Amino acid sequence: MNTVRPLVGLPNLAWLRSFEAAARTSSFAAAATELRLTSGAISYQIRSLEAHLGVALFERLARGVKLTAMGVAYLPPVRKAFEELADSTVGLFGGSEREQVTLHAPVSLGALWLAPRLPAFSAAHPTIDIRLASVIWDNAAPDDATDLEIRYGMGHWHGYRAEHLLNQPIVAVCSPQVLQAARQRGEEASLVAQHLIHIMGYENHWLKVRKGLGLDNLGVQPDGPTVDTTLAALELAASGAGCVLSHRLFLGAYFTTGRLVPATPREFADENSYFVVTPERPQRPSRAVQACREWLISMAASP
Repeated sequence: MNTVRPLVGLPNLAWLRSFEAAARTSSFAAAATELRLTSGAISYQIRSLEAHLGVALFERLARGVKLTAMGVAYLPPVRKAFEELADSTVGLFGGSEREQVTLHAPVSLGALWLAPRLPAFSAAHPTIDIRLASVIWDNAAPDDATDLEIRYGMGHWHGYRAEHLLNQPIVAVCSPQVLQAARQRGEEASLVAQHLIHIMGYENHWLKVRKGLGLDNLGVQPDGPTVDTTLAALELAASGAGCVLSHRLFLGAYFTTGRLVPATPREFADENSYFVVTPERPQRPSRAVQACREWLISMAASP
């Protein structure tokens, strides 16, 4: 005897797909563009769904549409059902097409933290190719060619959805030779102030360290070379050019090889953090983009 219940009351999947797209974009026209249908077809399918359910899911406005209370309640289970169906399909039958995710990251974070971890992502997601682009300055407006970005700041960028990734203390470092020479001259306490390598865009780090070390009597910033990336500053410091203020996550390999050592045992809190940001777009991020974003957050949470 067959004990499997028939799917009584299940709406047409095309109706549900149109409902999800229109609800996400707040527009029948945008849903039509995404699904490659006409606005009339979207409108017809949603009217059919509403007739099937016996409730209105949208308020038709002069410009766009708005979900009713029942539409708001219905959207999450519909979206979850589609995601679970997609996950099950890929899990059972696999994905035959390769996907590419374009990821922008600060130069130093990309080189010193992200790049060594990318082979693990490729092993876990063999059909997804990461296109890593290193940047120095953030884009003011969302870039259509970028899927994900890692940004440093307070987490508020217009046109982007931001999720917290990493918060790191600030550490003052220099080469062992520079530290030894300062000790011999009795200048270890003032080493950072006298031999600082500046990084454009991170001037507030010096202000924090100056206050923490009780060096408020000095000017806004001491003399010294200026570079535009932490990576360049770390290489300068490792070559004996002076001290640099860096986030701790960049220093592992330098400490392991002995090229850099702490110039002072103190670490300094930073109110800014690294965030993974996604441009806000009408369409939902692809499965590959979602996988990359979730992987980044899990990597950041690992010891």
